[in-house]
Amino acid sequence: MLIGFHKMPALLALIKGDPLVNVAGAYFPAWLACMAVGAAGTWALQGMARRWGLAEALRPAPLMLTALFVSLTCATWLVVFAVR
Repeated sequence: MLIGFHKMPALLALIKGDPLVNVAGAYFPAWLACMAVGAAGTWALQGMARRWGLAEALRPAPLMLTALFVSLTCATWLVVFAVR
């Protein structure tokens, strides 16, 4: 079903744009903050896996670490910004 052009301004008013994160007075896009959390979480979980002897479970490492990074980044977005 197509939406009539007379309803477009009402629909555009619902779009709030990309959320911004204020860091020390500078505004950054929220996706950048989510990527930072994903990178830090991946680094921390990889270190814990090595310490506990579970590093073999993360093989092949490039694929598993990329998947972990994407999962943590998307989960951060959903938990922090998607509920607005």
